Amino acid sequence: MINGNQQTLLELLKASLFDIEPSFPEKVDWDAVLQEAKDQTVVALAAPAVPDSESVKWQVPVAQNTATFLNLLNEQTKLIRLFDAAGIPLVILKGFAAAMYYPAPLRRSMGDVDFLVPPEHFKKARVLMEENDYLFRSNHGTDRDYSYTKRGVVLELHHRYSDEKWDIDPLILESFPDITTRELFRHRFPVLPEMINGLILLDHVRHHLQGGLGIRQIIDWMMFVHANLNDENWTNSFSLLARSAGLETLAVTMTSMCKSFFGLPDPITWCDTADESTARELLGIVFDYGNFGSKMTEEIHPSEYITISARRMGLFRYLQTRGEQNWESCRKHPFLRHFAWLYQIFRYIKRGTSALFRGEKIAQGMSSGTEKFDLLERLGLNR
Repeated sequence: MINGNQQTLLELLKASLFDIEPSFPEKVDWDAVLQEAKDQTVVALAAPAVPDSESVKWQVPVAQNTATFLNLLNEQTKLIRLFDAAGIPLVILKGFAAAMYYPAPLRRSMGDVDFLVPPEHFKKARVLMEENDYLFRSNHGTDRDYSYTKRGVVLELHHRYSDEKWDIDPLILESFPDITTRELFRHRFPVLPEMINGLILLDHVRHHLQGGLGIRQIIDWMMFVHANLNDENWTNSFSLLARSAGLETLAVTMTSMCKSFFGLPDPITWCDTADESTARELLGIVFDYGNFGSKMTEEIHPSEYITISARRMGLFRYLQTRGEQNWESCRKHPFLRHFAWLYQIFRYIKRGTSALFRGEKIAQGMSSGTEKFDLLERLGLNR
């Protein structure tokens, strides 16, 4: 379960988000709390409730967060104006479309600007950006999105949002006629209708559970719930969307976790059916991994990923798939595909032997992988 310093961070967040008087443990390592807040990218959000005697150490990262937020917001506005002038529709995903639900939006940490255009406008959008000095960085090996930079800001151009196995793009594209405009600090930006926007925030949690779910994504969801999902809206609208996307159990469990540990004060009952032990385990995963898996390199062995993937896909299929991806000769000589699974076995044997010499805890990683697979199974997320 979580330790005292992690509990302290939760108390800080409750105070900041919902004005709940914090109740700190008897002994607190404030340096460890600050590091945990950094790992979870919630320093600025937690800072207002930090005791005055400790607040100096939090001031610099809070100031950096503010500068990043305003810089991204300014660049986002310039991008929107450029696309408006060219007649290309777009919507903002996550980021500011999540921050707008926060009581103090400026305290939400920002990484980049994610936006989506309908597929038929994607090619024109790419040309427009490149003609206006947006520097292409990468398409991440897929055609799902293209990453650009300008003035130090990363902008992710999407013509598709969904992962292959969790396709909610039809719902997103159908809602384009109902796009609305929101405003933060006199900057206006287009967002999807509330319930579709919330579905994206929920799916964002699902996506990062596969690698590294952080508190930031949890709070994005919680603040959407706080603003929009009373019992009536859940029953009549959102539950149907969540169920169609395969995310209903995740929504119920995570919201129950928010009520129990993050101070969500709403008198809602739609999450009362959640399994409490699963909610606690989900919180443990969040603290184990950190935002985007920031703790994984030190605490999570790659054998955990292997175990989860092999159980999800089936052992032979997983070995075959990974072998085809890793064996260059297999790609050059198609007849070798029949032996890709064998290549992958020998590859793991070699890596496993090296790991043993380095003292890595393979068995522990496999056990952790099995536990995480079981958690994903209970949440209905193993596809």
